[in-house]
Amino acid sequence: MDSTLHAPSLPADALEQASALLGQDIRVEQWNYEATRDTIRHYAWGLGDDNPLYCDPDYAAGTRWGGIIAPPTFLFGVFDAVVAPGLPDIQWFYSGSDWTFHEPVRRNDAITARARLADVREVSGKQVPRMIVQTGDVAYTNQHGRTVASVLSHCFRVPRQTAEGGLRYEAREPHRYGAAELQAIEDAVLNEYRRGADTLYWEDVEVGAEMPGTVRGPLSQLDMTCYYAGAVGTSGYKSTKLKWQYSYWARHAPDRIPNNYDPSYYAAAISPSIGHQNAKVAVSELGMPGPYDNGPQRIGFMTGCVTNWMGDDGFLRYLGVRLKLPVIFGDTTFTKGKVAGKRIEDDRGLVDAEIWAENQLGQVTARGTAVIELPRRP
Repeated sequence: MDSTLHAPSLPADALEQASALLGQDIRVEQWNYEATRDTIRHYAWGLGDDNPLYCDPDYAAGTRWGGIIAPPTFLFGVFDAVVAPGLPDIQWFYSGSDWTFHEPVRRNDAITARARLADVREVSGKQVPRMIVQTGDVAYTNQHGRTVASVLSHCFRVPRQTAEGGLRYEAREPHRYGAAELQAIEDAVLNEYRRGADTLYWEDVEVGAEMPGTVRGPLSQLDMTCYYAGAVGTSGYKSTKLKWQYSYWARHAPDRIPNNYDPSYYAAAISPSIGHQNAKVAVSELGMPGPYDNGPQRIGFMTGCVTNWMGDDGFLRYLGVRLKLPVIFGDTTFTKGKVAGKRIEDDRGLVDAEIWAENQLGQVTARGTAVIELPRRP
C-alpha cells in the first residue's frame, strides 16, 4: 500500500456539498431482503449472540412470538443505514443511531429499506478541527406494508490522516492480556446472564437496578469476518468480479451503481472500509489507533445487554447510542446498563435504561439510552 498518498482536506464548501441531496430519497442497496432462519441466525452469531429466540425454532415456538424473531438491530443487516452522499474521498465513520421499533422482525418477513438525507451539520471535535455530520432517516417496512422500525443514523465525514486537518489518533498496540484477565473474560462469557422465558414484569423493576451486561472480545479480524457474514459493513464490500465492475462503473457509468455513495468510493485507491481489516491503512491512512470495529456492530453488542435483561417477553421500543472512542483489534467490549426510570404510557409499562460500553482499560467507548416495554401483572 502506498503510504505517500495525500488525501483531500475538507473543502471550504463542504457543508454545501454534503447537503446537495438534503431531503431527497437515497438509492439503497440492500444486503438482505428476507429475514430467513439463516439470515437471522448468521446476524445473531456475528454478534456472538446464541439466544435461542433468534436461532431455535422449537424454543421460539413456545414464546409469546410463536416463532423465531430477529435481534432488534438485525435491520443493520438489511441496510446498514449509512446515508452519507457527496464529499469525494472524505472518510466517513459511523457515530451513532436513534432507533424506534414498532414490531419485531419475524422469520420469513420480507423487508424493504427506504432512506433520505435528513440533516447535515458542521462540527468540531477533539481530534479534528472541522468535520461534517450527515444524518439519514431510514424506514424499514415488511411485506404487509407496516413499518417495523425507523432510525436516524449519523455519520462523521472526516479528512484522512494524510490531509490537512485530518484525523490523527495516536497508534496503539493491541492490548496484552494477562492470564487473570483472560480467565475473567472466559468466566464472564461462559456465565453470561440471559433471562429467557423467566418473565420480568414491569411492577417488579426497581429504579437504579443494574443490568448484568455482556462481554465481547478481544476483537480480532475473524470477529469482523463473522460479523460481515450477517451484516455487510457497507455496500462497498464487493468481491472479485463485482469489485472490478463497480470500480469501472464509478469511472465510466456512475448511474449504474445502485446506491448514492459518491462514485469515488469504488474507484478510490484506499477503500473507505478497509480500515476494519487492514492495520496499516487504519493507522497510516485513516488516522485511527489501529484496525477498528464496525459502529453498528458495537451498537448490536450493546443491544444484547438490554435483550438479555428484558427476556423473551420484553420488547425494545427505543435505542439511542453514540460512539465515543474507537475499539481496535485486541480490545474487549464490556456492555453495562442500569434502570433510570419507569412509567406508564398508553397503558404500556415502560422502563427507561442507561447503557454504555467500556473497554478493558475502563474507557467508555459508547453511551446510550433504551426504552423497554415489559408485560404488566393482571
